[in-house]
Amino acid sequence: MVIGGSMLLRCVFYCVLCVSFYAQAAQTLRVGTTGDYRPLTWFDKQNKTFSGDAITLIKRFAKDEQYDIEFVQTHWSDLSTDLENNRFQIAVGGISASEQRAKQFLFSLPIQVFGKTALMRCSDQSRFNTFNDIDVTGVRIVENRGGTNETFALSQVKHATLIIVPNNHLPFTYLLDNKADVMFTDSIEVDYMHSINPLLCGLKSKKLYTQSEKVFLFRKDERGLQQQFNVWFKKQKTTDK
Repeated sequence: MVIGGSMLLRCVFYCVLCVSFYAQAAQTLRVGTTGDYRPLTWFDKQNKTFSGDAITLIKRFAKDEQYDIEFVQTHWSDLSTDLENNRFQIAVGGISASEQRAKQFLFSLPIQVFGKTALMRCSDQSRFNTFNDIDVTGVRIVENRGGTNETFALSQVKHATLIIVPNNHLPFTYLLDNKADVMFTDSIEVDYMHSINPLLCGLKSKKLYTQSEKVFLFRKDERGLQQQFNVWFKKQKTTDK
């Protein structure tokens, strides 16, 4: 079959369009984040924008590696399922490395090192000096559903009352309104909450009950993206020294 010149030109034109379209699509990086974990990720409902240390970091990566970036809001209880279902390619912002997550996903290099500790009203600092002071009958512990805060509390608390709330905003309200006494969370968040609300404090001893790492998560089939990010991030750490 002989193809006429005009038809051949049209075929070439459509092929170029298809290649251009898929090349452009491949350069869009979909990033999932909860937007409720200051100082790493925060969603401004009025401006419909994300901010925070993790957001700044992934934006720098996208810019340097020539990706367009699209943020997708998720929730702690949905984060793993959303990532597995390809709602986004990478999850960022306050995500702790864990054995369960290691079975499901690929990790970035550690973004930050931290540990679980206790947050409380500053007026109760002298009341709660150790874990044994906290885990007693009558003490109310509040945690957000999903994520490692809830996992830690469920595995460690034996005597205190455990209150599970649906998002990461409510525990602080519960503490300030005297609906709960203690929240177990990451030292990063404890330090940040005290900096913006002097009524909330961590343990006087600064004791950490665990030591872990904050990471970015990738699906198992995104090894190329994971390695690209790790190479880039390692260069940033070397440059920052």
